[in-house]
Amino acid sequence: MTLFRKSMAVVLTGVLVTAVAVALPLLPVFGEGGARRDVVLHELERNATIMDMLYLVEFEATQAGAPTSREQTIELLDKLVIPTLESLGKDGKVRAGGIVVGTLAGAIVVGAKSKDEVTELVRALPAWGIMQWKVTPLETFAHRADLEKKVVQGLRAQK
Repeated sequence: MTLFRKSMAVVLTGVLVTAVAVALPLLPVFGEGGARRDVVLHELERNATIMDMLYLVEFEATQAGAPTSREQTIELLDKLVIPTLESLGKDGKVRAGGIVVGTLAGAIVVGAKSKDEVTELVRALPAWGIMQWKVTPLETFAHRADLEKKVVQGLRAQK
């Protein structure tokens, strides 16, 4: 390789590195919806706080429902576990969640108008009877930030 080609390769490599260094920080803004996506998500969260309360629903399989044979395992998975997981994945009230890897335990975040609505959702699941359920009301980050701002304003007013 001649000196000219080596120096040209170094310059082009430098240009490529510079382009990547400039472009990578911009990906969150422009990639996959970027800033527009963030605005839409914030608006959805703000509207959800007006309409729905958030609930953390944790679940774990009980030992009482443990199958003792291959046939019971197939029936349990086919009739209770798989339909429940599919239902949770498609339900519009379920905002997020997942299963703890390697277990039959997990958690979901549900948007609902009341704890009774969450109870109805959980009781309608095919695997309701073989799981232990724990429901905890949550505040959204936006709601909690608004509350904390009021505390700060109150403390400043006490001067």
